[in-house]
Amino acid sequence: MNATPPQAGPAVGTDERPRLLIVDDASVNLHTLIGMFRDEYAISAATSGRKALELAQREPRPDLILLDIQMPDMDGYEVLTALKQDAATADIPVIFVTALAEAADAARGLLMGAADYVTKPINPELFRVRVRNQLELMRYRRMPMAFDLAVQARDAPQPTLLVVDDVPENIHELLSALRGEFRIQVAGDGARALEIIQGPTPPDLVLLDVVMPGMDGYEVCRRIKSTPAGRRIPVMFVTVVDDTRDKVRGFALGAADYITKPFDIDEVRARVRAHLELARLRLFLEDLVAQRTVLLQVSEEKYRILAHRDPLTGLPNRVLFAELLAHSIQMAQHASMRFALLCLDLDKFATINETLGHGLGDRVLVQVAQRLRSLLPERDALARVGGDEFYVILDRDQGERGVTLAGQGMLDALAAPFTLDGQAIYVNATIGVALYPEDGTTASELLSRADATLHQAKADGRGSLRFFSPEIMQRAKERLSLEAEMRRALERGEFRVYYQPQLHLGRCEVTGLEALVRWEHPERGLIAPGAFISLAEESGLIVPLGNWVLQEVGRQMRAWTDEGKAPGYVAVNLCALQLGCVDLVDAVRAVLDANRLPPDCLELEITESCLMADRGRAIETLETLRGMGVRLSIDDFGTGYSSLSYLQHLRVHRLKIDMSFVRDLETNPGNLSIVTAIIALGHGLALDVVAEGVETPEQLAHLKRLGCDLIQGYLVGRPAPAPDAIDLRLGPGHPVAELLRA
Repeated sequence: MNATPPQAGPAVGTDERPRLLIVDDASVNLHTLIGMFRDEYAISAATSGRKALELAQREPRPDLILLDIQMPDMDGYEVLTALKQDAATADIPVIFVTALAEAADAARGLLMGAADYVTKPINPELFRVRVRNQLELMRYRRMPMAFDLAVQARDAPQPTLLVVDDVPENIHELLSALRGEFRIQVAGDGARALEIIQGPTPPDLVLLDVVMPGMDGYEVCRRIKSTPAGRRIPVMFVTVVDDTRDKVRGFALGAADYITKPFDIDEVRARVRAHLELARLRLFLEDLVAQRTVLLQVSEEKYRILAHRDPLTGLPNRVLFAELLAHSIQMAQHASMRFALLCLDLDKFATINETLGHGLGDRVLVQVAQRLRSLLPERDALARVGGDEFYVILDRDQGERGVTLAGQGMLDALAAPFTLDGQAIYVNATIGVALYPEDGTTASELLSRADATLHQAKADGRGSLRFFSPEIMQRAKERLSLEAEMRRALERGEFRVYYQPQLHLGRCEVTGLEALVRWEHPERGLIAPGAFISLAEESGLIVPLGNWVLQEVGRQMRAWTDEGKAPGYVAVNLCALQLGCVDLVDAVRAVLDANRLPPDCLELEITESCLMADRGRAIETLETLRGMGVRLSIDDFGTGYSSLSYLQHLRVHRLKIDMSFVRDLETNPGNLSIVTAIIALGHGLALDVVAEGVETPEQLAHLKRLGCDLIQGYLVGRPAPAPDAIDLRLGPGHPVAELLRA
């Protein structure tokens, strides 16, 4: 009988509950089933097999199908066959709901792939349990670990069933039907069943008779579920009792299912398999939750400690040190005592990480912590608060002399070589000191002043201990003020590019210029780069400043080209931060394209230290630029800390000898040897060599004799604005021209 299906609950797609598709051509049956499940599930309904297939293929697809067998256009067996042949619907579990009660009908449906078989008239409680079981099983099967569990189940030994029944004929029938697929244990009464379950090899599932003398099945079930092992074992009642109240009682005690005698063995086998799989999945998830709970507890404990202790050295971290410092201040206030806060930083420690690797660098830090700890009494606090930065509280009232002795002892201890893997590694440190209460009475005052003192000590040469003074704080404030002014200067266009000529000794002519930035301060006048470049690097302002210089050089080169006065090239300095920017190549290409310039008119100068931050990326970036035709040079060659091995991988055009080697060239044999070696190395690699800082005729004479290719310095010309720089020529009478002709 076809009829319009009744209202089937909220619209599919707006309801997150599990979705049931109910298929029955009888309106009264649809009403009954929808009323039974609409509070728990999102329901859709079909009154024919064809409509059922259409709904099953729609998104979102149903999670479970309740399917009548006897329908006029297409019976349930045909619908099931079509569902299983379609990959989109093959995995949807189907429960037959039918008035056909013959064992052959049940067997046919189960063999075709039905998940279960429920006969009319329907027992609502039992039906709800079976629907929930199938939905739970489906949900587990869709989890990522389902395939692994299926493989485990395939390779696992046969599941064990415990059959509990006092009637031998019942046991014999079950044993005959199930022994080929399962290992069977038998108990003739409840007491024996409990012994087996609490024994060394409990079963995987229990088939339990209800009516037994002495202890009935309900009591046996209750006791099974009260044991640790039995709590996880599914119990299926096998009984002649068909009263709904008895079944509700069994479910309340923890039973998984009911099978009514006389039973269909195919039905028993199908439900046993389903409950075994469901139990296995539940057990796996429970164990997984338990493992994750333990891991979470361990993680929380570690975090409570990753919150107060440095994981590498075990020393207090910044959080715990703040508490220790506050405690020291409180104690000193009450006792009218003094103490010293030391801020200790390892000098150029990044070089170790960059050249030897972070793993070895971490091992050095561990040994640094051990050396410092060995010098300090337990009452003194030591903490690692940053990568290579340590704080120390010297909790003693000994004045500056005592602090100086203790601090110098730390510097001396760290100056001794660290031997790792047979390699001697040298580490120096710098210390800034703030005293309580002279330099501050709060934690923030002491920390800021000790840090400012450390910064000033590093700026003045490193490797020393320095006490705070008001002048240091004034300098720190001036640095902050200067940084703010630099930011405004970028916005206001106060920076200028000056150009210094590079003289080719062989040609006796200026072949190129180096671009040098100057700050035209509205109040302080022209500021040389030495006063602000280091601050620009520390603050990150060097990146926008360097990009501006690059753009300004491109604009100026275009103007000179249009005037017919363009030099052969202009060299622009790059810092490590610029070289690390992912868009550097695009920025250079944009400058060249915007100003219609050939790539070889631009030379990019990098220092050896630029390559050490991320050598792999730096070399890759520079190779890309070189491939574009941009010229490359190594600035300040010989002053860096990297090995010469990078020259094997980085193809540059020039080496620039640092002015510190040129300065005393005529009087210092060591400098002469270094310059000679650099020139020989450069020529051996087919590179031009440029000497910086050439100021005297004697230096020029030495460099010419050694075969140096180009020179740069005050002897040739000082840095000048663009209009003056381009007019520098070595015409007749120029002193350098005369020297070269001599």
